[in-house]
Amino acid sequence: MTILGSTLATILLVLAFLFVPLSLVTGEYGHVVVEVVLMGLSLWYVTRVMRADRRARRAAEALLPPEQRPVRRAPRKPITFQVRETLVAMTIWFVLIFAFNAVALGLGAAANTGIAFFAAFMLATLTVTGRHMMFRLTQEDGE
Repeated sequence: MTILGSTLATILLVLAFLFVPLSLVTGEYGHVVVEVVLMGLSLWYVTRVMRADRRARRAAEALLPPEQRPVRRAPRKPITFQVRETLVAMTIWFVLIFAFNAVALGLGAAANTGIAFFAAFMLATLTVTGRHMMFRLTQEDGE
């Protein structure tokens, strides 16, 4: 029941979060208030359940002999972005997208600049992150 309740609360949280922009666009500000309240209640419930579950698991583990306790792995260092690498990737994507939009779609310079900048930012982020993740996943773990 705990897992079912927290799953349903999480679904309600996401749905309420997704309906807020719709309610704002349609001018239903009363719905926005209800959705924010539902998000708050769902978040409170899920965090309460998760904390209680974690406390219970840790208490049960503490009762076990040391050799039977689960081994906790040390987390890896966080992925960091290289500024130069990101700027180079963003520049390459910007040029490619700007050229495509100008030639294939016939966009004007002002609209094309805005669209190409946003797309270049998103694609550079995915490119750099994907590259780091690929090398991270294929790296041998030092024992």
